[in-house]
Amino acid sequence: MSTTTPLQPFVEQFLDERRQLGFDTRTLGHALRSFAHYVDGSGLVGPLGVDVMASWARCQKNGSDDPKTWARRLRMLRPFTRWLRQFEPRTVIPDDTVFGSADARLAPHIYTDREIADLLAAAHRLQPPLRGATYETLFGLLAATGLRVSEAVHLCNSDVDLNCGLLTVRETKFAKSRQVPVHPTTLEALRRYRMRRDGEVMTGGESPFFVGTRGRRRGCTLSTRQVDRVFQKLREELAWTNRGGHATPRIHDLRHNPESPIMPSDCSATQ
Repeated sequence: MSTTTPLQPFVEQFLDERRQLGFDTRTLGHALRSFAHYVDGSGLVGPLGVDVMASWARCQKNGSDDPKTWARRLRMLRPFTRWLRQFEPRTVIPDDTVFGSADARLAPHIYTDREIADLLAAAHRLQPPLRGATYETLFGLLAATGLRVSEAVHLCNSDVDLNCGLLTVRETKFAKSRQVPVHPTTLEALRRYRMRRDGEVMTGGESPFFVGTRGRRRGCTLSTRQVDRVFQKLREELAWTNRGGHATPRIHDLRHNPESPIMPSDCSATQ
């Protein structure tokens, strides 16, 4: 690999080969394209070394001053740098000596039943009313089942069997699918949401179960970024005391309750 050759084409070739082997490259692709953009804009001369990788991992644009986050970013470069050595043998493969190990997990914030109830009530107050019902039901489902946010927002109508009480979660982490049984109270809340949603938005079997309710996003799939923004707003409004190892309580922490709570009675059904 010439020192003047842009890195971006190598990244795309690597990702294409990974996809052909059956790997999900969405997260890895985002990181590697960011890295290639950083390197190509840095005017680097010579093979890739630890200095440029470390600078990218901790650059301010990535939005974190946590060395463990830097270590996780650096670890994502390893498969690509190993592959790149066939073109440039002097490419360095980063290891844990740079920022330390990324394996240690920070303790999650364990939500109390009161906090979850307050979150659902705050979500219910969002406007317009269908938006409130969407986020109230979505957050309740996350807390009741332990689904990841990405899994919940990508549920289609056909994935939610309200007769058998089963959710089909398709091609999620490690490209596997699974079925998730839901508690009768959760099932009832999902039925109420679907009835309310169908009264306002046209849907079909492959339409998203949880829908956007405003502007061009009306009736479309929610994005995880959009969900996270709403959660952050409600978290600030509720002013919880953080009991986890992360900077703030996260939406992902809803997965870590010691007992999966059932969804409380939907106040939207009576108000």
